[in-house]
Amino acid sequence: MRIPHYLQMAPSGVWHYRQRVPVLLAFLLGRAVIKKSLATRDLAGARDLALQWWRAYDELHTHVRKFAMAGMTKDVRLLVERLKKNGTHYRLVTKPDGTIEVEVTGPEDHAMAMEAIARIGELYKEPYVRRADIVAPDAPDAPDASSSTRPPPPPVPAPATPRVASTAHLPDVPIGKAIDQWENDIRAGTRPKTLVIKRMAVADFVKSFGLKRPVHDVTRVEVGQWVSELRARNLATPTIVNRISYLKGFLDWCKGKGYIEFPRNDSPAAGQVSYKAREKRLRKKHGYRAFNDAQLKILFAPGAIARLNSEARLGSWMGLYLGARVSEIGQLALDDFFDVDGMPCMRITNEGDGQSTKNDFSNRTIPVHPELIRMGLLKRVERLRKRGETRLFPKVGKGAMNGAGDWLSKAFGRHIKLALPAPDVGKLGFHSFRKTVIQTLQAAGVTAELRAAYVGHELDDEHHNSYGMDAPKDQVLDAILKLDYPVRPEADSVV
Repeated sequence: MRIPHYLQMAPSGVWHYRQRVPVLLAFLLGRAVIKKSLATRDLAGARDLALQWWRAYDELHTHVRKFAMAGMTKDVRLLVERLKKNGTHYRLVTKPDGTIEVEVTGPEDHAMAMEAIARIGELYKEPYVRRADIVAPDAPDAPDASSSTRPPPPPVPAPATPRVASTAHLPDVPIGKAIDQWENDIRAGTRPKTLVIKRMAVADFVKSFGLKRPVHDVTRVEVGQWVSELRARNLATPTIVNRISYLKGFLDWCKGKGYIEFPRNDSPAAGQVSYKAREKRLRKKHGYRAFNDAQLKILFAPGAIARLNSEARLGSWMGLYLGARVSEIGQLALDDFFDVDGMPCMRITNEGDGQSTKNDFSNRTIPVHPELIRMGLLKRVERLRKRGETRLFPKVGKGAMNGAGDWLSKAFGRHIKLALPAPDVGKLGFHSFRKTVIQTLQAAGVTAELRAAYVGHELDDEHHNSYGMDAPKDQVLDAILKLDYPVRPEADSVV
């Protein structure tokens, strides 16, 4: 839900209406800014009330502008002086019973007041007008003469504060205890590193919220205050978005356990941060860059690549020709290599022991690039099978804290620092291979569907409609043959 510019939330969580007063009204109202408490913490209700206030003030602005033009001047100071000189002073007063009285200083003033009331009368039924006092600040005290402008209108009840659902039926489970239960529940299906990150994000909110407070006390106000604290620490928007997403997952889990209640798709953590287009552009600008031909020649020069051990060299060549994520390469099992209709293929999946993928689109079966076959990848697979191994990189542990590809990412990162200067914009790393493959295929005219099928991209990332990821293997093979680089691996160089 978009928040209008005239809505502001106080530290207490109560929404306020705030509007700058035009110069014309500033002199008459004696204030440059109008700020009214809307007496609600509900955003939807506050937005409706604020819109009513905005319409009321818009009516008032229109009247005052017409009044100024009737005086043949748009100079507010001259207008005010003329009114004082002519003795034109009146005051609208809202009584406790909801009626409006007008205090005037003579027949002429009374006529002008009636003109104002005729304008305001269109809004007299609105409760927000009942609560507004419109006062000319410089008017002298008027004598005890008043004129009733209209019969008292029927009483209109003030807008009710949105009801908050009772939490009496919910268990008072301390949020600190709920975190421990949540962590135990998600441990089996979460990477160790991701589990630590999620726990830290939710624990940071709990530090602000209170460890012993019950889960059902969590509202949008508390989450909003936490987000403000994160902003005050100068955290980047993507970091805040990630932390809120972990908190949202925790609250959804709590809802399933019956610890908290909230409407569907209206989690207290939802809609707290907007990721603006400018921030997205900056993130992309400062993200990983693709390698150019000159950089590839330096990185894969025989003397340079020899600094890496045999497994890191193989992983680097696979990154250059597969464009796969480093964790997808590091977790490959020997069972992931097989033939499809006589074509050597490999599978990237989350089904094996210790394997995981980013999303469903990442699960794919693709042809093995001919250059990887030429350098001896499939021969290595057969040798390892005969030795009784089950993984392409046997030394990599299944439960590595930072994922199965952490060793490869660090090894290649050190190689880059030794071989290349740091770029002026963006950064270089193993993920740059993924950018390189995608951009090379794109430059060669390969369709987005085939690119996505090969690297495991979600097609929405490239602004296309959904497309089946089971692209014909022969078409994918024809596409990846267009990966033309200035470097090639040596034949049978894989140990």
